[in-house]
Amino acid sequence: MSTGTELAGHQAGGLAPGRTPLPPQTAPPPPAAPQRPAHRRADRRLAGLTLPCLVAAVFVVLHIFAFPASLFSNDSYRYARQAYEYLGDTRPEAQHKALVAYCKDEANRKYRGQLLDEMKFKEPRDPKAYARCMKGSAATGLKPNDPRYEEIFETRPLYPLLAAPFVGLMGAKSGLSAVSLIFTTAGGFFTLAALRRIGLGPKLAVLGQLLFYATPLATWGTLPLAEGPLLGMLGAMLFGAVSLIQGRIRTGAAVYAAALAVSAGVKYSSAQMAAALMACATLAMLVFVRRTRHRGTWWLLGLSAGAAAVIMLISKVWQLPGTTATLQDTFSKHWTTPEAVTPWQDLFELNRHFWWQWAQHQALAPMLVLPLGLALWGLWRRSAPLTLIVTGLGLTGIATVVAHPVYFQSERLYAAVWLVVVVGLPVLVDEAVERAVLRRCTSPAEALERDAAGAPRP
Repeated sequence: MSTGTELAGHQAGGLAPGRTPLPPQTAPPPPAAPQRPAHRRADRRLAGLTLPCLVAAVFVVLHIFAFPASLFSNDSYRYARQAYEYLGDTRPEAQHKALVAYCKDEANRKYRGQLLDEMKFKEPRDPKAYARCMKGSAATGLKPNDPRYEEIFETRPLYPLLAAPFVGLMGAKSGLSAVSLIFTTAGGFFTLAALRRIGLGPKLAVLGQLLFYATPLATWGTLPLAEGPLLGMLGAMLFGAVSLIQGRIRTGAAVYAAALAVSAGVKYSSAQMAAALMACATLAMLVFVRRTRHRGTWWLLGLSAGAAAVIMLISKVWQLPGTTATLQDTFSKHWTTPEAVTPWQDLFELNRHFWWQWAQHQALAPMLVLPLGLALWGLWRRSAPLTLIVTGLGLTGIATVVAHPVYFQSERLYAAVWLVVVVGLPVLVDEAVERAVLRRCTSPAEALERDAAGAPRP
């Protein structure tokens, strides 16, 4: 376990704080190792990227293969319509193109389901499925179409704006999916870089990248939805926060601020939630972990709290949909039924039922709770600051579900919590390997004493 080196921040004059310099040695210093030429160092870095790039390439190919199985949802239709408007189409033209994409995908989805129906798989494809879908929504667009519901999507401009060139070249579903795939792939590389920065070896860092691509982070992040950019930027925020805690202020601040800005443009409410939780995590770090009280941590606190405050101010000035609108959207089924009279009380009651049943399902099959517990254990054994950073980012998923306790959407909404698993499991493996090596290199009595004392790795 490492408690002071990997996230301890700067060390003045090359010495840990509070350590006195040693007296000069009488023996002459050993000759300095020859410096490697710059081109050799560059070659080594490129060689170190070979495996991560191969992993990313396989990930992209697999998702291209799985593309027909991805869903072009009601939300995707709205993002596609905005993308076509950014390309210069009028609202009716953009609505028609987005609806064509939705109805084609809906007809394909129904046929795929028919192929798995033991009573209907031999029947021919329904030739009227697409026409029925178009006829039902051609006049007013895809429902729900209440102006209050439409406003929620119109205040999320960045994802359809980034996707607009791809939509113009590749079509609605392919274009939106391409942007999500790019961001999710980048999120895996940011996670890899963060794991390398905290001291993990290349292979364990690639394990973290693999987990990023193999968990619901990628399952939901590659769909034609805003989750792709959001989850990808969580990886960037992780890298930026780790860099700041290590005292790399210029790099850390640039990456962290850029990730927050992109997240705010994609979904300002999610960015505000992440910033607020990270501000709380950083404040806890400053209060309870003395070695983190340096400029980098204060920068992290300032950027997090500042972003949360700025988003809140912009929301009030521009009168963007806020918490009340979110609650009414949930409890009125997107304003297709009357608004709730007591939305906050309803939220509390629904959360109580939701989490109780969620706990029962996890008790039967702890597919999230078990790896999450192991990951948190590994993170805590490694470093309290790292635990706070990763937990703060992962809690954005839990907080999202608390604000929207809709069961059939819950796995998508709390996907961010898997970031804890993605980071924590490689750290746990690293800790286990280090302790195994330590036991082999020391006597049994010394190893037992170190384990009992919780001593850090040498």
